[in-house]
Amino acid sequence: MFPCKGWTKGQNWGTTCGLLNISGSTDDAVAVVGAGPAGSAAATALARRGVPVWLLEKATLPRYKTCGGGVLPRAYQMLPARAAEVVERTFHSVLLNFHGEGLHYTATRPEPLVRMTMRAGLDNLLADEAREAGARLLDRCQVRQVTAKHDGVELRTDRGVFQVRFVIAADGVWSPTAKACGWPALRRLAPALEWELYLPAEEFARLGGTARFDFGFIDAGYAWVFPKRRHLSAGILTTGRANLNLAARMEEYLRGLGISRIERSEKHGHVIPLEPRRGPLARGRVLLVGDAAGLADPITAEGISHALSSGRLAAEAILTHQPDAVQVANHYQKLLEQNILAELRAARRLAKFIHQYPRLRHWAFRWQGRRLAHFAAGVVMGERSYREALMDPRNYLKMLGRR
Repeated sequence: MFPCKGWTKGQNWGTTCGLLNISGSTDDAVAVVGAGPAGSAAATALARRGVPVWLLEKATLPRYKTCGGGVLPRAYQMLPARAAEVVERTFHSVLLNFHGEGLHYTATRPEPLVRMTMRAGLDNLLADEAREAGARLLDRCQVRQVTAKHDGVELRTDRGVFQVRFVIAADGVWSPTAKACGWPALRRLAPALEWELYLPAEEFARLGGTARFDFGFIDAGYAWVFPKRRHLSAGILTTGRANLNLAARMEEYLRGLGISRIERSEKHGHVIPLEPRRGPLARGRVLLVGDAAGLADPITAEGISHALSSGRLAAEAILTHQPDAVQVANHYQKLLEQNILAELRAARRLAKFIHQYPRLRHWAFRWQGRRLAHFAAGVVMGERSYREALMDPRNYLKMLGRR
């Protein structure tokens, strides 16, 4: 990898943007659309190598983001050291419960299995990290039009017109940038609810001691409770295609937890991509990352890990091959295949077993539940892979109790 030729970190640079009144050449600049983990990771990686970067965010930072906020070890290792500042709770154990099946398992590790954050704080910290690295951060900057040029891309935004060499689209599951550039909509989306629940002290003390995943409250999905510093983030999702009353299922879940009184709640809905967008995830001079690319884990619905990773990979492809758009796109797709896409294909096969075949899932966990819980802990720690589960014949022998 190498920095863009002709640029040094800290050099004055700008865009043709009357509203900003900034002047200067941006022939080698990159615009990153969206200041979530994927966008900030890409902007930081580029800026640290001397590339001029615009980090454009449509909302005002810090802003609420619908998300459980659980940061797994495989993601946490990619965060800056000061990410500890926004960690509200740390858990070394996670409960797996199968409602109606009488199965309960605990995965425990010496190192934390999950760290709880609020995404407003985490995303704001990562955006600051990008800005401190040299990226120009602009919030309240909605991209309105994307136009491909022969040797660059033009972005028309609420805060002016940007002429850049490449665009990294990190603008979420609905990604207006991806739509403007001709990508089809994501094929499979999991509807989810996320409720921030403030409970009486005794209720919070009873449920706030552990993170948990609960299966059986909804078809082809699960519910969860992620305790934060002073409240619970609780949610429910389904990977099925049937229309379900998620709010009713959520209320049923809370009753099942024995929650009798809620002092205050904040209710949010969102969708989670279950598989990547069709086709290559780079077109021309536009690269998709994170949820815009559809890179969430279809088993856990966790997206922060692959968001951070894909942002870094997009930056690596640009640093390695700019200004050649074809080589950048090809290299990015190759990096995604090696580091993310093959793993997601394996995860989708396992997710089908977990979510769509409850009887088979019950049989597997009844016989090998502790082993499966231990394997899941290894995946989130970054020690194991879903591909390993599918490719190693010994795993099938273990499931049959023969090894």
